Amino acid sequence: MDIGKEVTGGIAPALDEKYEEIEHLEGHAFSDKRLVRKIDIHVIPILIILFTFSLIDRNIIATARVAGMGEALGLTGNRYSIALLVLFPLYILIELPTNFILRKISVKAFFFGMVFCWGTVAMCHAFVNNFRQLVVLRILLGLFEGSFQPVCIYIVSSWYTRYETQRRLAFWFALGQLLAAFSGILSYGLSTLNGRGGLDGWQWIYLVPGLITVALSVPVWFLVCEFPENAKWLKQDELARLRGWLATDRAEILEERMTVGRAVAGLRDWKVWVLASLLFFVTAAAYTMSFFTPTILSSLGFSVALSQILVTPPYIAACLANIATGLIADKVHMRSPFIIGHVVLTMTGFGLIGWGPNTGAKMTGIYFSIIGSQCAIPSVYTFLANNVVGTTKRQIAVPLQTVWGGIGGIAGSLYFRQQDYPKYRPGLYASFTSLSICLILTSSIALYFQRQNKKADKEGKILEGFEGFRYTL
Repeated sequence: MDIGKEVTGGIAPALDEKYEEIEHLEGHAFSDKRLVRKIDIHVIPILIILFTFSLIDRNIIATARVAGMGEALGLTGNRYSIALLVLFPLYILIELPTNFILRKISVKAFFFGMVFCWGTVAMCHAFVNNFRQLVVLRILLGLFEGSFQPVCIYIVSSWYTRYETQRRLAFWFALGQLLAAFSGILSYGLSTLNGRGGLDGWQWIYLVPGLITVALSVPVWFLVCEFPENAKWLKQDELARLRGWLATDRAEILEERMTVGRAVAGLRDWKVWVLASLLFFVTAAAYTMSFFTPTILSSLGFSVALSQILVTPPYIAACLANIATGLIADKVHMRSPFIIGHVVLTMTGFGLIGWGPNTGAKMTGIYFSIIGSQCAIPSVYTFLANNVVGTTKRQIAVPLQTVWGGIGGIAGSLYFRQQDYPKYRPGLYASFTSLSICLILTSSIALYFQRQNKKADKEGKILEGFEGFRYTL
């Protein structure tokens, strides 16, 4: 049918006007999607690369240990656990003040100094001669790496609306973990250089990644992104649109500055403490697997080479699961069901590691534990970010959350003790206990949020002082 012959009088102009309106709206939709992609390209990739090397430099001690460092430095008894533990006190203490000063200085300068310093310290691990020197370097590594994760989470959550955040944090976290997992294969390759240059294989395992990290500090200066209001690659109309999105989504004011009063007000909110504390439980499980998977594999009868190489496949699976979780969680606008599901998967994995009837069952347990704990972490990050309203409140809530994550690292260092090898039953019991508490807290606060949302819908209650805001369950 020829539509042009069917329309007469004022109908044709009305149709033309309608099509122009549709094209106008589609143009805005395309433009907004293009802006989001532009933000993705500028913000996420460099953070993934830096996260990868922060994980490698922090956790490569596990593969270095089985490659000969344990014998060379006399890491007997609880010494290995102590070497893991000492990274975290300064790691924790540096997190809270970092976000106070971050908006007052250049993000580029901050990242440059931090990456250069932690890369130098990581490289120096190759030249330690005794346990005491190792402890000193681990303390310094914690000092320089401590502020990295909260800064990354805060930067990502400053650029995206609530239901765009988890997939970005999932990509950042999962791809960083995946690339870092290849450190097992890298460590095996470097360990074959044993004797070259007068260095043992475990020394090469530290030297090469440390040098790469130091070299990365140069491109960091050019590639790390500032906060939206200081990003020179944003046009004025793009910044205006971004401001509108964030203000509508969670009352975000880009220029809002942190003060002591605002920090205290944020810390007085009990919900911030509960949401932040969830990271302790899932991080403890994740660090346990990061630090002890090579040792667990060795206890199953695998050679040193296979114990290093077999670390990588579970993290590949975890990466895929993490990205899928982020995409689905953002689509359905929910967080707590994914946290609960992944915590249950982690507990199932620990059960198989401890009580599996054969090697296959224990290997399945390693996969479940790594997948579950790795996928729970971005969900916990986003659960807090979605339910904390305002720039300054989130500025205090995010580092408080990562402080709890650092405490989880301490717990993960202590759960599996050398004297409990090879079954590690006390560590498994401690893991079950902490993960059970996580399930209770997550379920409880999700039910509270659900009740508050119903009051807002039925009684008109204003949540978090922001009309129209609803908690993310």
